[in-house]
Amino acid sequence: MMKKQFLQLGTFAICTTLTVITNTNIEQLLPNNHKKVWHSYTAFAQTNEEQISRQVYQKASPAVVTVQTGTGHGSGFVVSQDGLIITNAHVIKPLPKNQQELINYNLNDFPRVVTVVFSNGRKVSADVLGFGKSGLDLAVLKIYNQKNLRTLDLAVPGDTSVGERVFALGTPLNADFKDTFTQGHITRIDSKSGKIQHDAVIQGGNSGGPLLNSKGQVIGVNTAGVGVGKLNSGMNFAIPVAQVQSFIAATRKKDISSFSTLVQPTTKPTVTTISLNGQVINGSLGKGARSFVRENGSFVNLYQFQGRSGQQVIIEMVSQKINPVLILYQIKADGARKVVDKNDDRGPGDFNAQIVTKLPENGVYEVGASSLEAKEIGNYILRATAKP
Repeated sequence: MMKKQFLQLGTFAICTTLTVITNTNIEQLLPNNHKKVWHSYTAFAQTNEEQISRQVYQKASPAVVTVQTGTGHGSGFVVSQDGLIITNAHVIKPLPKNQQELINYNLNDFPRVVTVVFSNGRKVSADVLGFGKSGLDLAVLKIYNQKNLRTLDLAVPGDTSVGERVFALGTPLNADFKDTFTQGHITRIDSKSGKIQHDAVIQGGNSGGPLLNSKGQVIGVNTAGVGVGKLNSGMNFAIPVAQVQSFIAATRKKDISSFSTLVQPTTKPTVTTISLNGQVINGSLGKGARSFVRENGSFVNLYQFQGRSGQQVIIEMVSQKINPVLILYQIKADGARKVVDKNDDRGPGDFNAQIVTKLPENGVYEVGASSLEAKEIGNYILRATAKP
């Protein structure tokens, strides 16, 4: 043991000594005038990087715009001198924030005309021509009566690699922050989709703006980022230029969608009215008019009743086919659902569900009969009673 420890300590000492000797030799071999050359080279490299950054910004800025929709904003960039502009589909038609918005999702509810703001402050109207098909998060706008707009060049598809410097330009957070320029590196490229992951800082509002290479060419469209609140984690994503090129070609052929394809709206579920009299209700979970899908992918059937403040209700769900989950909602004046209570196990070792609770207010309530696991299907028995 002692010999082993000595050997390890010796090795460490030798490495340290060699390091010292090596450093000494380097200092001796480099005369003063060479040191000045080294420092000059470092300064030159920094100056060159700064020059590239300035050139990219100066080239791209006149062609990058803020897209204002009336309810929010995003970014975009000009790809033709006669006024074609690329942005994200979700800039024009935002994604639903919750299940209720998904149920009420209207494909045709989006602005047909938006306001485009250039970096110099000039504002013009642009028509929404259409959206990418098959869930592609791209939209195309058109400014009319234009001939000589500044444009961005598209890079050669696939001509990017991990580690390359990239630049983002757009309008993060607030419309007053238009023309914000950040930079970073490509950190990953998805081998299947080609989606570019990078660490150039982007925030909400950067969506639809370009991701640029050191030549000022578009290599992607900034679309999403991972963060907590407004803090950026450095994991940001861009749609690759190959898909952008295909979308522009489809636009010229008028082979694009007239509505966003990011979300397929669900059919508004049928709600069954029940009485709190203990009547046995036979139900079945699965795809159909009576069901919608929760965030975790499980089906839900809805049952509605009129309740009173302070009324105690007992709701039971029993099944041999699925692992039952009960959710009691209160329906607010604006139609939104508020969770009052939830249960997935009636007791130790009993995987059936039961809710026993007092209602907080007079009004309409809904019982959601669901399952613990996603896409479980099967029959169940539901019973609801009330105590005076």
